[in-house]
Amino acid sequence: MRQHVASILAWLCLFFATVPVALVACDSRTEPDQTDVANARAAVAANCDCAGAASHGAYVRCAAQQANATLVNKSCAGAVKKCAAKSTCGRLDAVTCCVTKTGGTKCRIKRDPAHCTASNGSTACMGTYTSCCDACTSSGCATTTGSTTTTTLVGGGGPVTGLHYAPNNNFDSSGNYAPGTVGFNLADVSSVSELTSLSSGVKGLVWIGLCDGANSQFINAVQPFAGKAFGFYLMDEPDPTGQSAPLCTAINLMAESDWIHANVPGAKTFIVLMNFNTSTSPTYANTYNPGNSHIDLYGLDPYPCRTEVGGCDYSMIPSAVAVAEAAGIPVGSIVPVYQAFGGGKWVDDGGGKYTLPTSSQEQQILSTWATCFQSCV
Repeated sequence: MRQHVASILAWLCLFFATVPVALVACDSRTEPDQTDVANARAAVAANCDCAGAASHGAYVRCAAQQANATLVNKSCAGAVKKCAAKSTCGRLDAVTCCVTKTGGTKCRIKRDPAHCTASNGSTACMGTYTSCCDACTSSGCATTTGSTTTTTLVGGGGPVTGLHYAPNNNFDSSGNYAPGTVGFNLADVSSVSELTSLSSGVKGLVWIGLCDGANSQFINAVQPFAGKAFGFYLMDEPDPTGQSAPLCTAINLMAESDWIHANVPGAKTFIVLMNFNTSTSPTYANTYNPGNSHIDLYGLDPYPCRTEVGGCDYSMIPSAVAVAEAAGIPVGSIVPVYQAFGGGKWVDDGGGKYTLPTSSQEQQILSTWATCFQSCV
């Protein structure tokens, strides 16, 4: 709810008669191979179940099949399979572990969080990504979503994020960005004048609310913000079935996201996902993920504090993250949506009403989300 929104090692040689056809060598660090590998890995994320794989080998075989089916340059299959092989997928409790020494950082797969430890003058941290291809930087663990919205875990607390967003009514009667006075720095904007009025250090997330593809209405809504906005909030809880809300197909969202990526370089696309089951047994299966929509960021909004549980059921949060990953959404693309509301006429899916979290309950919500980015999936 938008009004409540507060990380094949084989060469194929083909022969026709006696004339060999050589494959072009793969360089996944440069174009066009870089994009080719990224698209293949997105297909792996969309079609291979990381969290629910029967075994690590089964997951790697699935990744190899997706690579062979997706890649333009087939010699890049080894790069895709390597990322799958050096991952936690299909390995219960396993984590990526970034160990930093004087000479740099290396990624290791450890069987559980307790085995990600430092020794002999090194430092170690658990990665927020499932693959060693993404988990580490030269100095430690990679933060989620690159240089924009970052999540760094600190002992005993909640996520420390680079951007903070609260929707609706962001500007007072004088046109000032009101949430900025309490530390928010990603504004909910709907006009160019609001965006240009923001002070240095505050970015804008533009609400669009369209799901008809990259038609003229969509382009006219996005173009005025090109080069100015952090990103575009395309839809809030879109429905790919059309049963609970107007039909919003993944193909239409892909067209919109692709248009933004091509015409507004660097801008992020964002949606909040609709849960198609209960809060205690959520599912995002057959909805949207990077493979079928090309959306960058996905908000999850499990709201745990409600009357029927007599407080807060914090297990709703890891349940939501786990099924999102199973649906093909990497943890680095997940955006936590924190409950910071209660009361009113809203009825939750358990038949009760949402309750406003106390300060200690809110801290536990933050801490639970922080744990999820490290080890709850």
